[in-house]
Amino acid sequence: MKLDNDILERMREITLAIKAGSSDVFRSVYRAEYNNLVFFVNSYTKNRLDAEDLVQETMLAMWENRESLDPDRNFRSYLYTIARNKSLNYLRDNAKRLKDSSLEESENYISSLALSSPSVEEEINALELQEFIERIYLSLPEKVVNTFRMSRHDGLTYSEIAEKLGITTKVVEYHISITLKALRLRLGTSSKNSYAVHPAKK
Repeated sequence: MKLDNDILERMREITLAIKAGSSDVFRSVYRAEYNNLVFFVNSYTKNRLDAEDLVQETMLAMWENRESLDPDRNFRSYLYTIARNKSLNYLRDNAKRLKDSSLEESENYISSLALSSPSVEEEINALELQEFIERIYLSLPEKVVNTFRMSRHDGLTYSEIAEKLGITTKVVEYHISITLKALRLRLGTSSKNSYAVHPAKK
């Protein structure tokens, strides 16, 4: 996703302020990015508490090395690159404690994960879309969202969902249509309207 000049200039100003030692700007960035970073790191660690610790370490590392910040470099990419590196190091450290795989196997797995990961910019974009969708889910009744998740995430057919939930396939179809309508409406009015929402499997 290409950033426009105004956003790039604003990010440059933020970088310069932190580089100069502005603790106020740093705290603002911390508050603005904290939840996003925790969500991002937790996608690697699968452990919320450890993710929060790693985010603290990420922000501390950025502050301690603020004098080396490059104002012409994408600030968020730099921040999320630190977070991803710390996440991969976390996985390496924890792999040493696993009993069901050798250290060599664990290292090979983590190395392949690092190599196969998309660019940080792509991960940030995917993260923002996922958070956006999760906010849409929160605005819908729980039973409606559960039906949609069983269809989309678990790959169940309408009949299988109906049997599991003790409802008719018509109700399942109604729940899915409500969710799809909400997603299309919200995604269609957002800046991410290039993402398609496809019909679920009946």
